[in-house]
Amino acid sequence: MYNTYIKPLITILLICLSTAIFSQTTQVGSGSYTNTYPGADSAGRNGFPSGVPQITGSAVGKPIPTNDWWSKLIKENHADNLFNYPMTMKTTNTGLIVTYIPWGVIGDSAPIEVGLTGLNTDKTTVSDYSDWTVTMNWKDGDNELKATSGIGMPFVYYEKDADDVVQIKVNSGSASINNEILIIENASDGQDFVFYAPSGSTWLQSGSTYTSNLNGKTYWSMAMLPQNTANVASVAQDMQKYAYVFPANTTTSWSYNESSSKVTTTFSVSTDIKEGTEDKMLLGLLPHQWYSLTSSSPVPNAYTYSSVRGELKMLAENSFIVENTFKGILPTIPYLANYSNGFSPADLDAKISQIENDGLATWTDSYNEGQVMNRLIQTARIANQTGNIEARDKMIATVKERLEDWLTYESGETAFLFYYNDTWSALLGYPSGHGQDTNLNDHHFHWGYFIHAAAFMEQYEPGWATQWGPMINTLINDAASADRNDDKFPFLRNFSPYAGHSWANGFATFPQGNDQESTSESMQFASSLIHWGTITDNNEIRDLGIYIYTTEQTAIEEYWFDMYERNFRAEQQFSLVSRVWGNSYDNGTFWTADIAASYGIEMYPIHGGSFYLGHNQQYAQKLWTEISQNTGVLSKEDNDNLWHDTYWKYLSMVNPQEAVNLYNAYPERNLKFGVSDAQTYHWLHSVNAMGVVDASITADYPIAGVFKQNGETTYVAHNYSDNEIVVTFSDGFQLTVPAHQMKTNRDVDVSGVLTSDFPQAFPNGSVNLSVTTTGNNITKVEFFDGTTSIGEDTTAPYQLKAENLTLGVHGFYAKVYVDSQFNVTNIVEVQIGEQVPYSGTPIAIPGTLEPGFYDKFEGGNGQNIAYVDTSVGNNGGFRTSENVDAILVDGEGATVGWLASGEWMEYTVDVATAGNYDLSYKYASANQSGGGPFYFEVDGTKISQDIAVPYSGDWDVWKTETVSNIQFTKGKNVLRLFIENGEFNLGKLTFTYNSALSFTPPIAIAGDNISVISPNTSATLDGSASNDPEGQTISYNWTQVYGPTIITFDDNNIASPTISNLVDGVYKCKLTVSDGTYQDTDEVLVIVSASGNLSPSISINSPSNNAAFKEGQNITFTTISNDLDGSIALVEFFNGNTKIGETTASPFNFTWSDASLGNHQITAVATDNLGAKKTSSVVNISVNEEKKCSEVSSEAQQGAFSQGYKVTFETIGTSVEIQFELLDTDKTGVIAYLWKQSPFAETQMNQESGLVFKSTVGGVSVGETISYACKFAYAGGLSATNYFSYQVGSSCTGSSSDTTAPENFTATVGNVTATTVEFVLNGTDDSGKVIYEIDYNGNSESVNANSGEQTSYTVTGLSANTDYTFTIKAKDLSGNVATNNPIILNAKTTENTNTDCAGFASDAIEGAFSLGYNYEFTTNGSSVTITFELLDADKTGVVAYLWKQSPFAETQMSLVSGKKFSQTINGITNGETISYACKFAFAGGLAITKYLSYTVGDNCTLSTKDNILSSSVTLYPNPAQDVLYISSPIKKITNVVVYSLLGKKLLSFDSGSEKIRIDNLSSGLYFIKIYSDTISYTRKFLKE
Repeated sequence: MYNTYIKPLITILLICLSTAIFSQTTQVGSGSYTNTYPGADSAGRNGFPSGVPQITGSAVGKPIPTNDWWSKLIKENHADNLFNYPMTMKTTNTGLIVTYIPWGVIGDSAPIEVGLTGLNTDKTTVSDYSDWTVTMNWKDGDNELKATSGIGMPFVYYEKDADDVVQIKVNSGSASINNEILIIENASDGQDFVFYAPSGSTWLQSGSTYTSNLNGKTYWSMAMLPQNTANVASVAQDMQKYAYVFPANTTTSWSYNESSSKVTTTFSVSTDIKEGTEDKMLLGLLPHQWYSLTSSSPVPNAYTYSSVRGELKMLAENSFIVENTFKGILPTIPYLANYSNGFSPADLDAKISQIENDGLATWTDSYNEGQVMNRLIQTARIANQTGNIEARDKMIATVKERLEDWLTYESGETAFLFYYNDTWSALLGYPSGHGQDTNLNDHHFHWGYFIHAAAFMEQYEPGWATQWGPMINTLINDAASADRNDDKFPFLRNFSPYAGHSWANGFATFPQGNDQESTSESMQFASSLIHWGTITDNNEIRDLGIYIYTTEQTAIEEYWFDMYERNFRAEQQFSLVSRVWGNSYDNGTFWTADIAASYGIEMYPIHGGSFYLGHNQQYAQKLWTEISQNTGVLSKEDNDNLWHDTYWKYLSMVNPQEAVNLYNAYPERNLKFGVSDAQTYHWLHSVNAMGVVDASITADYPIAGVFKQNGETTYVAHNYSDNEIVVTFSDGFQLTVPAHQMKTNRDVDVSGVLTSDFPQAFPNGSVNLSVTTTGNNITKVEFFDGTTSIGEDTTAPYQLKAENLTLGVHGFYAKVYVDSQFNVTNIVEVQIGEQVPYSGTPIAIPGTLEPGFYDKFEGGNGQNIAYVDTSVGNNGGFRTSENVDAILVDGEGATVGWLASGEWMEYTVDVATAGNYDLSYKYASANQSGGGPFYFEVDGTKISQDIAVPYSGDWDVWKTETVSNIQFTKGKNVLRLFIENGEFNLGKLTFTYNSALSFTPPIAIAGDNISVISPNTSATLDGSASNDPEGQTISYNWTQVYGPTIITFDDNNIASPTISNLVDGVYKCKLTVSDGTYQDTDEVLVIVSASGNLSPSISINSPSNNAAFKEGQNITFTTISNDLDGSIALVEFFNGNTKIGETTASPFNFTWSDASLGNHQITAVATDNLGAKKTSSVVNISVNEEKKCSEVSSEAQQGAFSQGYKVTFETIGTSVEIQFELLDTDKTGVIAYLWKQSPFAETQMNQESGLVFKSTVGGVSVGETISYACKFAYAGGLSATNYFSYQVGSSCTGSSSDTTAPENFTATVGNVTATTVEFVLNGTDDSGKVIYEIDYNGNSESVNANSGEQTSYTVTGLSANTDYTFTIKAKDLSGNVATNNPIILNAKTTENTNTDCAGFASDAIEGAFSLGYNYEFTTNGSSVTITFELLDADKTGVVAYLWKQSPFAETQMSLVSGKKFSQTINGITNGETISYACKFAFAGGLAITKYLSYTVGDNCTLSTKDNILSSSVTLYPNPAQDVLYISSPIKKITNVVVYSLLGKKLLSFDSGSEKIRIDNLSSGLYFIKIYSDTISYTRKFLKE
């Protein structure tokens, strides 16, 4: 039993850790927290819950419980969301409303009101609570009422003062009295309730009110009878024996048996028997409980109830025992990836290097901080496995510094600290996120990341926990204290032991009750306790984690996944839900209705404790099939809500090879925040080598797992302890695991460390590789360059010369074999090529530097050479082959953005005059706290102060700041721009000379390059020209940078040493001179050859390998070439073996203007002045047909166009170039923003020329449909185009060689409605595409279709009951027209039947409908059933939500069939007007119908109130920052109201509201309701 484990912990803290408590600060080990509110940070953040807890009686003096099913009571005067299963309750001033709501909110339902005569108080308090019960208290001057309710209890237990009179108001149903029993039948939703007064009591009736003095007693109870009870009186009599057994206390205790991996949980009730002989209570067991009872536990055999959580089975006992099996967790995946086909250690190393320099932003919050720390932690563990200790230690240091900052409070700080709020018994982390502070939300989510980070720190810095462990234990106690006597924190704050899962909302603020969304993060919290408890040898914490982990797993499987298909309603169309509420569940998230997010939030983050997701293979496969059908995961959809890495890692649990395939197919995807590409790559390949988890085998050690694939079993365990252990698995297998190591049964006891004599070499040069091995029976060592084997050695010492190295970064490693098994060494990277200026010449100082013109690397991507960028890919659009997020901004040049801590860029500069320089820099920042700082350094020495960046107003509002004292020395230097923290964009940097330096450094001159003709093996270096301008004595130091052998210096500390041991090749030596305070460096090459003429070097720098071009496009080849001992005379270019051109002029570039369609292999051959030749590596390119579509329009969704615009989409490879040209000549100062329709996103476009703007969208697939618009912002306003859809890879132009017309052209009329006519079209063409043009009434529409495929196209927006003539033509992409053109068709639209409570429409207030929707309103008594049916065939994975217009509310609708959904609204009055819309959420987006108004009980006349107003209102800009403009030339605007998405009224403006200020609103989506007298119009807007 571990519910009292904190006692020894407290003792340890008091005795051993010298915890010092001061008035303001509590010292806990080396950590501390403040007891005094530290104040808001610079952005106004940091809060705590308002008010004081609503507690009385026995609850006073105990820590305040939150995050429970009844938690609204503790914060608010009354609670209207008390769902205990099976009943629903609501408190009022006069007592307790009890009802039965099978689904959703209580609303106005009040069939039974329980109170006392004369009772009237303004609030209900909590006077007692236990593990799963709460006692509510009403007290005024004369009366006191108590009501106790618990999860699963069919009874509510009441007590009163002796002189109080019980009063029951029956507002619904029929009541009858049988002695002391009051029966109320059919009270709510067909349910029956029974009140049990003490024996001898009588009930008095006065109308619908029943009273009793309880025969002088003070207690009574009420029960809800099982649903569909046939004999109410009989069942009421039978249940009476339990009516007087009151719960005095409820407790949960647990134990973990390490040898059997079994967790047993005992639920116990102590009772207060008011009368009678019965001593047992009726306890309702939930599915996760009754399904997992031990063999020794009593079994439910009484009544059963249905509930939103599934079948509730009644047990007439006071105790029962549940048993679950713990299947083990891991800190990370073992490094078996090398057994997976296609895995490259060098690629993994490159991915590690991508983030090893990551910093942690200073602008963050407790949730985002945890995610980014987790990203580093997962990657550091992998770096440790690969032997990249340097990278590992960098990440450890980063995590350690920030984690310890969080765990320590310093007086005056307002960020990175913890504050204990005594009022609410809670530890708050600042800066907070997601209501962690003000509403006590998500503490288990947030602290789980921190506790995991602590276990990581103890793993790699043993002893860390001795100092910081007490503070981590405090975090654990805050979220999950297991000590009921803890005087600071409530018992298991987040975890509900009876519900079996955690609740996330601190005060259950929603009408649906409490909620939890991300169960995967709840499971991560439990995992972190297991790791922390195990590594600190604290079995109490370990077992607490195992208890929560196993119990929550069963709840997830039942209530989020419905794994056994017994709990979800029939209307639930998906195999999981993403939010479980107190009395419902849905597939929404708190930021989107996209089903892609619903799946992902139940998986993220994937880690070594996530394999519970794969325990049930049948379900996991079923869910993946559903995911692949309902999302774009297979089509490489670029969707911010579709987390590809998370999905792939989930897929690896059922089909690891397919997960690897999907990863390989989509390298350009955008990574979710907090995800490490290195972890994804390592995870997928390692799991692919091991197979799927085998949950049937357990271990006697918690950090273990078993996997199976093709009959092979992999046993894994990680030993956190200081001593070797033997892990015994349940199938009898034993695995010996050394201290502090992870071990598998597939490991071989050999290892190796690879070294290279130099980390750099000259192009076409070499390095010498050597492996130092440990272990016996080594059969060979095989060396690799990337995935290519370059040789092997079978005897020690194991060595290899890697020769003819091409430009680039080579990742070398070796496999050390024992027969067919092997271990992999560390990776050694060798750089071939130099860092050079972007333009070819250094940037002059004084002068202006554009940040996007950072240096380039001759060998390709400059990551870790010319820059470090911590995000994968280029978010900008300038220099897209590099990772730096650069973008060309009109007037600002090549800027950089999306900056993050730890990033840097380097620039080769040439300083004309040494001195102190002033810096004028352009910047933009939308963070009100500003951004930065950044600074400059040269050769590792800072030459500037830290430069903070102020707030500019927005990300595209550029301002100028000036700083001084940038210290430059004369000559060529590499200037590094280092980002300490992001939150800003950086523009032009202008350096101006101010004053002389206060010092003069020496000058190093290494002399001219030296040529040596072999067989000579020695030469003399000459640094004699080095000097100190002040005449001080200087010292010399020569070092070798690279070369084919290791140079021997006769004395490397003199000006001109002799060097020897030279062979053919190129050597580089570096000279450093120092005057004792300052130093300078220079380099020299030594070229050794037999002929005296070294072959030149050449590589094709552009285009990149596998680049794609369109037909007719000029292709320019740029080269990087060099000849150290002469000059290059000629460069020839070849396509395969065919010469396509040549050049004799530097920089030896060539433009190919007549490339044919197809694939081409391009090489360049350089010839020097003495005839030596060198051929470059092959660059593959492809030339494709032009795939472009253009359209001219003047239609606007915001603002207006005087002339119009032209939009062009063009597919190039896996990207689409989108160009918008503004044709209006009356607009100035134009900036263009590309709008992505779903999910909405806005990015600034690049200005090509004049009013032509272009952006490139990457990572798309042929056949995928994308939809974009353009917002033109200009002096005095803005105009936004319509959205245009384009099918990637399609073309609206053809080839001049195509003269064949389309054939077999047919066109017929299909379905006709009041506003639409459908056409069925077909035709064939050898181009593969047919274009159909439809002309009518001066309008023209067109559709592109595949050849030979019947195509349906619907013309919309027609008038009802009207004759139309349509002229239809067919042509191909080249303009060839069908011989039977045109086909003329007549059609008459039907009468408009939309006035009979049902109809068809296609209007949308957000998104768009390709066809439209049907709707229907039906009145039935005081209820209205609303039905919406989506008719669009192109939308899949559809979920519907009913939108109430005012006050706004959103409710998920029930699926009827297909895409038809309904919802019944209860408790409304005939003659009342209601207004509703429907939000259809589908894979990749959403579309929302217009609002439809309906008069209840009327003759089904339906009207759209806002048509006139909506057609005349203009709302701009949208998105907006501080001001919204509203205009309507037709209707006068009388009032404007702004609501939150939850319907809360935020702002109101009276007449004359054409300009409203919204700067007080937070960023996000809002509703705005615009009134014109009695009519109104509602739409959304986005506050940036």
